[in-house]
Amino acid sequence: YASYHRWRGCFFFISFGKKPKSYTDLAGHVNQTISVLLSYTCRQSRNSILTYSKAIKMRNLVLIIVLILNSFQANSQDIEKHPASLSSPGLKYDLDKSNAALGISSGVLSRLAALEKPPLNIAVFGVDRRDNKVYGNADMIMIISLDQVSKQIKLSSILRDTYVNINGLGMDKINAAFATGGPQMAIRALNENFSMDIRDFLSLDFFGSAKIIDALGGVTITVKKEEIPNLNRYLKEIGPAELMASDEIQHEGLQKLNGRQAVAYTRIRYVGNADYERTERQRKVMSALLENVRTFNSEALPALAMQIFPYMVTSIPPMTLFKLGSDFSNSKNIRLEPAMFPLAKESKGVFIDGLWYLSADLKATTNSLHNFIYKNIKP
Repeated sequence: YASYHRWRGCFFFISFGKKPKSYTDLAGHVNQTISVLLSYTCRQSRNSILTYSKAIKMRNLVLIIVLILNSFQANSQDIEKHPASLSSPGLKYDLDKSNAALGISSGVLSRLAALEKPPLNIAVFGVDRRDNKVYGNADMIMIISLDQVSKQIKLSSILRDTYVNINGLGMDKINAAFATGGPQMAIRALNENFSMDIRDFLSLDFFGSAKIIDALGGVTITVKKEEIPNLNRYLKEIGPAELMASDEIQHEGLQKLNGRQAVAYTRIRYVGNADYERTERQRKVMSALLENVRTFNSEALPALAMQIFPYMVTSIPPMTLFKLGSDFSNSKNIRLEPAMFPLAKESKGVFIDGLWYLSADLKATTNSLHNFIYKNIKP
C-alpha cells in the first residue's frame, strides 16, 4: 500500500512538476525521480521484492513509455532554432508498404523466400534540406543490411549521381528521387534498379545529424591536411548561430569531431577522388557512430533514444527501432562491413545535355551489390 502511494506520487511529480525544456531534461527528470524513489523504497525493508535489478527494469520501462508518448514530436526549441531539422511534424513517416508501391518484384520475393534468414535492409538518406517545405536532395544514400546469419552490418553506399530510371520521373540521377517524391519514390528507385527488398528508411538532415552525433559523443576521425579548408567552409552552413571559432579544425590527424564538424567532414567533395571519397567519409562516420552505440549499456539506451529520435524521420516504429539498437549494443561480435556501388569498373562518367552523370552497368552493379549483401562477397 505504501509503495503504491509512493509510485502515485512519483507520477504526480513527473506530470505536474516543473515542465522539462527538452527530451533530455524529461529523460533525466524521470530517471532521477524514479531512481530516488526506488532507492528510498528499497531501503525501507531488507526483504523488499524491489531489487536493484528490478528497479533498473522499471526505470527503463517508464522511460520507454515516455519515449513512445513523445516520439512523434520534436524538441520545440530546436525546431524554432532550425526549422529544417525535420521534414515533417513528427518522427513517424507513413510509407505505402505494398510491394507495388515500393517496387519490390515477384522475382525478388521468390529469391528471398529461398533464404532461411534474409538480411533486413534499411535505406538511410542524408538530406541537404534548407527549407522544411521541401524534401531536399539526398546527399547520402546508403543501404544498411542487418545480417543475422553472418553477424554483420553492411553499409552499402549508393553514389548519388548514378543514372537510373525513376518511376514517374524518367532517367535521372538517383538522388533526384528523394528530392521529387521523398522516401517513397527514393526507396522504389533503389528497389527497382537494384532488385532490392527495402521496406523501411531513416532520414536525417544536416542539423539533425549534428545533434545525433553530439548525443552519441562525437566521432574520432583522421582528418587530412587538404580536407581542412573545405571542412571549415562547410561548417559555416551547419548551425551558423551556434558556430564558435573553436569549432574550426586547426590541424590534421586523428581527432574527435563534434556533430557539426563531422557533418561538414561528410560533405567534402572536391578533395581527393570526388564522390567516391566523399561516400568513404560518410561510411567512416556511420561506422564510428555505430561503434559508439555499442558502448552504451542497456540501462542507458532509453535516455539516449529520447535524445536522438526527435531528429530522425523514419517509417520504423519507435519500439522496433529501439529493439534494433538494443540488440546491436548487446552484441559484441557483430562486424561492420562498408562498400560502395556502382564499382569503378562497372561505371563511367558521361555528359548528357551538359550535365554530368554516373552511367553504370546496372545488371553488373546489381550482381555485385547482391554478392556483398546476400553472399558476403566483398567487391
